[in-house]
Amino acid sequence: MSPALVHDMRARLAFITVVVALSPLALVAQSFDVRVVADTLQLRGSGLGLIEGRVADHLRDGRSVRADFELTLLEKPRGSAIAHGQYGFIVSYDLWEQRFAVTRVGAPPRSISHLTARNAEGWCLESMTLPLATLGRFAHDVPFWIRVDYRVLDRAPAPNPEEDSAFGLRTLIDALSRRRQDEPPGRSLEAGPFRVGH
Repeated sequence: MSPALVHDMRARLAFITVVVALSPLALVAQSFDVRVVADTLQLRGSGLGLIEGRVADHLRDGRSVRADFELTLLEKPRGSAIAHGQYGFIVSYDLWEQRFAVTRVGAPPRSISHLTARNAEGWCLESMTLPLATLGRFAHDVPFWIRVDYRVLDRAPAPNPEEDSAFGLRTLIDALSRRRQDEPPGRSLEAGPFRVGH
């Protein structure tokens, strides 16, 4: 083989390796699992990538964020939905303790604090449960896949009434230049197959 061909093959192999390493499916498949608690299916693990980047920066600036999740059970990868649930969490950061706190939105609300980022993500996963009755035949040792979608909404501080509230050209320019970076971050993760054995 010519040196140019060998170089080209190595470059393609390196690219494929990077793509596989960055794939959410490759990471998530080993990052969370399912278990049965009482009559519910519960997720456990980590690897959400929730508290990182801009979200982590906002939290460390003393701003809380809300994360809205949707958990969907699928009959196969990217297949039809078997069951789904929606969940909301508010995450904050204690600057003094350097730990995270999470509150589950809804009834009944639940809160926990003094968590590392990884443990906070794990607690969010464990708080997302589905009744086994909604799984139908998939509650009896039939394989299924899971997709977790989330979107993070920044709970920005209230506007300062002392600031000039007049709508001007400068306000419009600032709003347009920030629009893309202010789009709420989110992620979609899919993993499986899982089974509920009895």
